[in-house]
Amino acid sequence: MTENILNLLTSSSKLDRDKGITEYDNLIKSEDTSERDKKVEEVDRVLHDQVSSNNSRWEERHGYLLALKSLVDYKKKKGDIAFLCKVQNIGVHYLQDSEVRVRGGAGELLGELCKYHGVQIYRNNSQKVIQLIRNNLERQIDPDNEGAAKENEEVGKLMEKLASSKSADSSQIFHDTAGWKNLETSMKCLQHMIEGCGAEFRSEFSEELFSLLITTLSHTNRFVRETGFYVCTSLISACGNPGGREDEEERMDVDEVAEEAGLEDEGISPILRFGVPLSEHLGRGLADNWSQVRLASSTATRAFLISLDKVDRKQFFPVLLPRLCLNRYYLAEGVRIYSQKTWSEVMGSEGCRLVEEFLENIVEYYTSATTANNHAVREAACQCIAELAKKISLDALQPYVSLLLATLIDCFKDDSWPVRDMACVAAGSFVRCYPAESRGSLPVLLPLFWQNLGDPISSVRQGAAIAIANTIRAYGTEILPEVIEKVNRGIENLENQPVESEKYGNLDTGPANFGVAKRVRDNDPELHENQQMYSCGSLAPKMGRGGGGGCTESKFRKPSEPWELADGCVHLVGEIANIKGCQNCENLVDSILTPMSRIVEKKHFVNHLSLFNTVCVRFSGIAKVIQKKILKAHVEEFFDLIFYSLESENGLASYSAEECLETLSKVLGPNILSGRIENYNPRYFNSYQRHLSGHPGTPVRSLGSSPISFGAPPPMRREIPFAEPLRNDKADISMMSSGPMAIPARSSEAMSYQPSLGGTPT
Repeated sequence: MTENILNLLTSSSKLDRDKGITEYDNLIKSEDTSERDKKVEEVDRVLHDQVSSNNSRWEERHGYLLALKSLVDYKKKKGDIAFLCKVQNIGVHYLQDSEVRVRGGAGELLGELCKYHGVQIYRNNSQKVIQLIRNNLERQIDPDNEGAAKENEEVGKLMEKLASSKSADSSQIFHDTAGWKNLETSMKCLQHMIEGCGAEFRSEFSEELFSLLITTLSHTNRFVRETGFYVCTSLISACGNPGGREDEEERMDVDEVAEEAGLEDEGISPILRFGVPLSEHLGRGLADNWSQVRLASSTATRAFLISLDKVDRKQFFPVLLPRLCLNRYYLAEGVRIYSQKTWSEVMGSEGCRLVEEFLENIVEYYTSATTANNHAVREAACQCIAELAKKISLDALQPYVSLLLATLIDCFKDDSWPVRDMACVAAGSFVRCYPAESRGSLPVLLPLFWQNLGDPISSVRQGAAIAIANTIRAYGTEILPEVIEKVNRGIENLENQPVESEKYGNLDTGPANFGVAKRVRDNDPELHENQQMYSCGSLAPKMGRGGGGGCTESKFRKPSEPWELADGCVHLVGEIANIKGCQNCENLVDSILTPMSRIVEKKHFVNHLSLFNTVCVRFSGIAKVIQKKILKAHVEEFFDLIFYSLESENGLASYSAEECLETLSKVLGPNILSGRIENYNPRYFNSYQRHLSGHPGTPVRSLGSSPISFGAPPPMRREIPFAEPLRNDKADISMMSSGPMAIPARSSEAMSYQPSLGGTPT
């Protein structure tokens, strides 16, 4: 049995080593003490002999440390003092090993010793661990540190490669991204020891230790910053007062060393004592360009705030609250979800009140975030500004409306289309909520809205349609004439749409060239030669407001084409139809439906089915909200477009046409719709009948197995953002925003027109 355990513990496979530890633990816990003690000691002795040789493999050293970790509790019960002294020296020695996994195992071993033998283990070894951290902060090489010396050799080779790339930023790229292995593992060792000591570590908290940790939080290397925040999380959890100071008398029973250090004055937590500089560094971490550092700082921030009572937290909100708010909408999902949960746990149901209380700090941070070098931060800032318009009381936000509108107008010039998209939606929300204050900016905003309405990106066009519809809600008939003129012109201009864009326009005019155009562009040498390379996980290509590149580039822009503007106009008509209580808006929709139906005559360009898909989706929405007499007057005009899309090979257009028929059947009635189709075109009626035959008694069936289906079943259609209006019901609004994770929205009927923005559920 011992031979099998030894083979597993020294195996080159991690799975085998893990299995070996499981069997060794089972041996230690076995009830047959006569055989157990002998076998346990034999495994320990053989492993020690193997790692003592100069040519030992790192897997053997790692397995030995794992075995020693399992022995800590066993040896404590036996009162083996010699083992305790020996294993501390072994742990500190292997903290300087050349293999990172061995160094990590040594740190876990010292943490296990602290867990079972208390804070005295930390006192015995802290100076050596802290000295290792200091020595490696600036890559100072200890001549006796074999691991650091080997790493320094590797660093030199990497720097030579970076220098050969002739990049001016090669040194900064290296320091920000390359691992500082000895520093990270030494800091993780400190973290394990703090977690092992638990609440007893409060006696060891000192200004010297705090200053060292603060240095790591502002280190040039992102991995060091990340590890530093995780160490801070462990330190705060050990030394703070979870849930405030309700159990103050119990928490004052601490080690005498704490009293000598002066940290127990009036029962003040050491975390609160250094709270101001700590909160400033936490704030920097919450705004770090690297998502991993943001997440690590978020964990430390949650632990910090939870360790304080409500009164003590408030002094740190001017720094932490704005950054927590923004991270609820951050692009990285881990940061976003963790921040939402932190908001729920810390703020409870008082989120909206706290935002209004610290609104000046929040507005200042949001406006500065719109100029950040990271496009994900700028996008989140625009979302947060839109959230303010939707959820904060009108009186509280009114002094900042001009500043926020000016900020959003500046974001319209951003190279990143997600930023332009969110800036447009947010500006529309402000115009809707503050029409008087926004009137002065209208000459600037309206041209920007119209520019976005013809943007090459579909979601940008949809956002512009929402913004213009909100402007109509704010100013009514004042801008309707301009809207009618531009919508008509946008649809009529579709006849000027070329077969393909100028650069890739030298293709045949056949209907199958959509993929050809894409392949031509994908193989364009200008897009792939002489370009800076980035890691897929790097934020470098996203950082500059005017920068670009990388596999997730959001800067790609091409001139707007007539069909894209027509597509945006169709979205706008759909949004205008959702405006309730406006007779002029209904008349506008009535007058536009006929030109909109004639879009079917323009099939000469490659992307015509994308436009037809939008028409089907929007006409389906319009049919639900306009009067039936208007719908009945125009429904036959759309049959050509609907059935052309239904029988096309474009899955998205076919599926949208199918849903459009289903909606019309529900609104008009299946018999009326069937009669209209038969009277208009018997061939369409035959297709419709074949389509109905699969599900007798239902108006429409899935196209995937329909007799008129072409190819594979169509993919699931992505719901168009903001395509449907929010329910105009105060009770529904209250229900949607009652959760503590959200900043509750104003219970105003007018706010029901504002779109959901993602991030924290609204």
